[in-house]
Amino acid sequence: MIDIEIVRTNPDRVRASILSRNAVDCVDDLLKIDVIVRGLQQEIDTLRHDLKSRSKGKPSDDERQILQELSRKIKDFESSCTEHEERRTALLITLPNMNDPETPIGPTEDHNVVAKLVGEKKVFDFDPVPYYELPSVKPYLKIEEGARTSGSRFYYLTGKLALLQKAVFRVAGKLIAEEGFEYVVPPLLVRERAMYGTGHFPADRFEIYHVNPAEDDLYLVGTAEVPLVSLHADETLDGSGLPKMYMAETTCFRREAGSYGKDQAGILRVHQFQKVEMVAFTTPEQSPEMHERIRALEEKIVAHFGLHYRVVDICSGDLGYPATRKWDIEAWFPAQKKYRELTSTSNTTDYQSRRLNIGYKSNGGQRMLAHTVNGTGVTDRLWLAILEQYQQADGSVLIPECLRNELPWEHLTA
Repeated sequence: MIDIEIVRTNPDRVRASILSRNAVDCVDDLLKIDVIVRGLQQEIDTLRHDLKSRSKGKPSDDERQILQELSRKIKDFESSCTEHEERRTALLITLPNMNDPETPIGPTEDHNVVAKLVGEKKVFDFDPVPYYELPSVKPYLKIEEGARTSGSRFYYLTGKLALLQKAVFRVAGKLIAEEGFEYVVPPLLVRERAMYGTGHFPADRFEIYHVNPAEDDLYLVGTAEVPLVSLHADETLDGSGLPKMYMAETTCFRREAGSYGKDQAGILRVHQFQKVEMVAFTTPEQSPEMHERIRALEEKIVAHFGLHYRVVDICSGDLGYPATRKWDIEAWFPAQKKYRELTSTSNTTDYQSRRLNIGYKSNGGQRMLAHTVNGTGVTDRLWLAILEQYQQADGSVLIPECLRNELPWEHLTA
């Protein structure tokens, strides 16, 4: 949630940022309600001052009636103020974060900016095939069985492919831990506040599984970012201990409600997947540097597996609501002849901490809102990129050098 003071002092800037995000412009309505709230707060302060000044000494019967009337008016104004504050908050939570000055402006992903390319596209002396059609993959990737058990966009991983997935996650996890991120095992079911607090509600509500609303009223997380950021809700952190950096490997769940007809073959877009997420709590001064640090770590991980990739600066229309700036790393999928997202990292500034009341103090100073930064360590898409980029003419897959100590074979074969 952005600071209401920014809306008051620079509504045109806020409006421009909102429109560049393809969000609904409610600035005028928000300012109207804010004027009412501030007027009511002023009336309440005046009445309280009057009540306090009249309450000195023993009041007469007439004065007692005046005091009772003042108390009644204060309650009425407070009730009205609370109602309007709730309406103001309801509008505020629909606004995306403000664009970083460096964020490219554009309405769709077509306006994302390729910042750099790393490595070169491998030249094959045969026609590469999609990972899910490789003879060495088919016996271990059970898509039909997953659909039979759970419906479309579910699958089983078995045998060597399951071992490959675990090996990739182990290697990537070690690289992240070496960078100073602390391992956390978080809950995967969260309350509604955690979803609102991290900015996934209301914008992405349709993507989230709601579990038994009548009894449990919990939500399955689509990313460990949600419970990791919520870890310090309503806390005041020690500023001298920032940044605080966490990592978690979890199963993630997404409805993929808007993806009908997209990526139906294979397992690029599924309802359940594995992911390592990184989250850092920082001061405002530290968050841009932390954002670059996480991006560099994501690049290090992808490069460690010898993959050709590119770094993409995400434009305003393609940003999620909490982010002020976002970088994606996309790997080349030769059979598809396109780059696909492997990781992303977002600086969310104080958007999440304002909602979740996460602050810090340094040297006994004033409490300030912390900044939060998040990034993907690794997802299943990384080893899918390995399958495509390392495939061989005989349908096997050469295992990258960094995985040789993790697996008992140098080629993935049927």
